[in-house]
Amino acid sequence: MILGLIFSILTATYTLSSTTSVESSGDIPQNSTFHYERSATTGQRGQMTAGNSTTLFLSGWDGCTIESVTLSMRSNKSGGAGSMQMHIGNRIVWEIEDSKFSDGVWYDSFTTEFVDISCSLNEIVGNGEAITIHITASENSLYINSYTISYTPPAPKVHEVHFVSGLSYNPHSLTEDFIGSGVVLPMGVDTLEWHFLGWSEQEITDDTQCPPLLLANERYFPAMDCTLWAVYSNSDGMHSSDSEISGDYIMASSFWQVAVIGQITDGEMHTTPISLEQTDDYYTLLTGIDENMIYHIDFLPDSTLTIRHKTTGSLIGYKGNKLANRECYWHYRLLEDGSFGFYYRDDIYDRMFYIMDDVACAHLINLSLLNKEGVILFPAERILFTSWPFGKFDNVENIFESTDYTTNGTYQIYFGNYILQIKNGKKQMVISK
Repeated sequence: MILGLIFSILTATYTLSSTTSVESSGDIPQNSTFHYERSATTGQRGQMTAGNSTTLFLSGWDGCTIESVTLSMRSNKSGGAGSMQMHIGNRIVWEIEDSKFSDGVWYDSFTTEFVDISCSLNEIVGNGEAITIHITASENSLYINSYTISYTPPAPKVHEVHFVSGLSYNPHSLTEDFIGSGVVLPMGVDTLEWHFLGWSEQEITDDTQCPPLLLANERYFPAMDCTLWAVYSNSDGMHSSDSEISGDYIMASSFWQVAVIGQITDGEMHTTPISLEQTDDYYTLLTGIDENMIYHIDFLPDSTLTIRHKTTGSLIGYKGNKLANRECYWHYRLLEDGSFGFYYRDDIYDRMFYIMDDVACAHLINLSLLNKEGVILFPAERILFTSWPFGKFDNVENIFESTDYTTNGTYQIYFGNYILQIKNGKKQMVISK
């Protein structure tokens, strides 16, 4: 039992990497975040001159027991004084009153070597409580190099998932049957104007962007008690195209569930996560698009094509074994899985435009075996997404403090695909799509 307790204690360290930022290392709690601030605009990394301060902000430590905290600090050779306060939520859990660094509450002597200033705590972080460590110098100078937190993570437990449908009825909350078992996500319903796509860890309010979706009937593994929001679209999704028609397209991979984005950098291109669904006849792009994901493809009569990044006009070509910003003619063929194979001859080799998890590149292939996992093309179109198909509020009274619309000003209220505009007491209904 004692060994179990010892090995359950983890350590997270935040080390200054510049005058304005820190880097994390060690056992960082899952889904936690951190932020570092420094009041001074001059001086060395971690330096606090008289009247200046540094603060480390931590969140997402819910349920953790903070066993101890160690600050790696130093002073000047013969000077340096200040104070420190550590908060968990509104509680002060560790405090050093304004004193010289040579006092016993700090280190007992001035030093230009970084030394450990430590405190044992045994404090539990409550739900939603942030951790802050604020140090202020009153005499030149104090320096902070790193913050190390030893902690015990919360005991594993089953988690509960709540659902917000954006409609008058929400699905019942689901609780894991046992620790780590996850829950099967419920199906949503369509409205007359909006199509249910799936669930999201983020609430969406009338946007052209959509995060990767959690699909209904799939198993979801929550890291904590949480809420999921339904996601709707004013389209049933972009359908893949196998037509050889010039136009603006999204280039995607069904295997990796990513799309190409931006221009060529160092012979490769970046990708971004998307959500795709496959049917017998086509693929459906469920998530939204960014302008940087759009490419103009010209299909030419001789089974070749050219690719140009729509926003910047940058050409997508090749040179040797890498992608290159130059005009090139790609050979293409339609593959068995409905994707396109874009390829070219490199001396004695054949290479294709291949989309992987994090990059797209010129990939060496055996052309005779090129029959699937090419580029899936989606004609680019604007799609709206929301978690509230009838608007977030039940009625106008919940939106405005006053119902007097005779004053100057314009108000907009969203009802699905419609916008009610009220200006100077006059109302006008506008279709938003």
